Amino acid sequence: MESEAAPDSRDHVGFTSELGCSVSVAGETLVGTGRVAPELCLPEAGVARPSVLLAWADILTGSLANEYTLPRVCMTVDLSVRIVASVPSGADLVAVGRILKTGRTLTFGETTFSIAGDDAVVAESLGTFAASPRPQDLGVSNTAVSGPAKRNVVAPPAPVAEMLGSRVIAPGIVEADRHERILNWAQTVQGGAVAALAEEAVLALDDAPVPNELEVRYLAAVREGPMRATARRLGSWVRVEVVDAGSADRLAAVAIARGD
Repeated sequence: MESEAAPDSRDHVGFTSELGCSVSVAGETLVGTGRVAPELCLPEAGVARPSVLLAWADILTGSLANEYTLPRVCMTVDLSVRIVASVPSGADLVAVGRILKTGRTLTFGETTFSIAGDDAVVAESLGTFAASPRPQDLGVSNTAVSGPAKRNVVAPPAPVAEMLGSRVIAPGIVEADRHERILNWAQTVQGGAVAALAEEAVLALDDAPVPNELEVRYLAAVREGPMRATARRLGSWVRVEVVDAGSADRLAAVAIARGD
C-alpha cells in the first residue's frame, strides 16, 4: 500500500489530513502532535481509535522510511499498534516516529505515543516499509533530511465512520465506496482508511469488543471499490479481511484486532 507520505499528499486535504496530526522535525525523528477529538474516538467508549493511532504512525514512520526508498516512493507493508493505557477524548497526544533498521529491501520503524506533559508511553506502533516496485512511482524528500514535512491538517469534520462513508451490510461486514476523500496520491484507497474500515468491521460484530490492538498486513491496493471488510471471531481476537469488491474481491489487506 502506498505510504501516506508520498508526493502530492502534502497538498491534499483528505482522510489522513483530517486526523489532527501536525508534524514537526526533531533531529532524526518526526513528531506528531494533536488533540484527540471526539470524532476520532471509539463510539461510546470515548477513547482514541487504534486505527487513528495507526494512521498517525503511517504518516510519521512512512515519511521517514521514504528517505531510504528514494527515488522510489515508500510503500507500507504492515503496521501494528498496541494501546497500553487508554487515550481519552480531549487528550493532547504526542507521537514520535523513528527508524530502527533499514536494509536493501525493507525499512523498519516505530512510533511511540504519550500524553503531552507525561513521558509514559500509552501506545506503540511498529511498521515495515519497502520501495514501490513500479519504476513510475517516483517520490520526493519531505522529512528531517531536507526539512519539515508540510501537510494540510484540519480538525476532523465528522466521526471516522462518516468520513469513510462506511455502511454495515451484516454483523461484522461493512463496506465503503472508493471516493476522493479516502484516496492517496496514486488514486488508490489510503492505508489509514483501509485500517479504519477493518476496525469498523470489528465494531459491527454482535457483542463487539473495544479494540486496543490492531495489526494490518497490506497485500494489494484498492483501485476500484467498494472495499468490503469482513470480521470473524477467533477466540480472544478478531480476524478481518478487506477486499476490493470491484476487482473480483481481490484481497487487499488482512487485519487482526484484540480488545476487551
